Amino acid sequence: MVNLESGNNRKSFMRISRNNKGFTLVELMITIAVAVILVTVAIPSFRDLIARNDLVTVTNAWVSAINTARGEAVKLNRPVALCGEDNVPTAGIGSGCDASIAGEVRYLPRDGGSAEALYEAVVGSVNPPLAVASSTTVRFRGDGIGYLGDNLSRPYNTASGDPAVVVLCSSALSTDNARRVELIAGSTVQVVTQTRATCP
Repeated sequence: MVNLESGNNRKSFMRISRNNKGFTLVELMITIAVAVILVTVAIPSFRDLIARNDLVTVTNAWVSAINTARGEAVKLNRPVALCGEDNVPTAGIGSGCDASIAGEVRYLPRDGGSAEALYEAVVGSVNPPLAVASSTTVRFRGDGIGYLGDNLSRPYNTASGDPAVVVLCSSALSTDNARRVELIAGSTVQVVTQTRATCP
């Protein structure tokens, strides 16, 4: 056991206790300033990361809806529609599509009746600042080839001037804030990244 009452030990003890006072005011202010700078830089980056993640997630959901529609058309050997607000067919599968059910995959049962949903509308997962700039109805036949609206003579082809299946845009991002989901030759899905000046 150490005797703190002896002269040498008392001086060592006092030296230790004098040097162990904690932070000075200057050290504390520097620490706070560094923390504020880090938070100021990190918060906008974190917001961008969340907005980008939302954009990619919804884009992937739309790609999945296209693949589901094509796969179900082949499996059922029946026409299947991926709903959008534009190029809605005047008759048959897809004629009941509109903006409120954009991204929904539907088909007509063999025994008749109304269209049934195979895949929930993707538009339901689109929340601000993310928005659907445009969406197009695509009809897939039993061979898995997609067609635009009432035109069943030429496969849907964005490369030949047909509109994108969907254009998604995030107003929270300033660059690379839009995704175009395209359909090439009625079967190949392609996602293109764009920068749009304004998002609806």
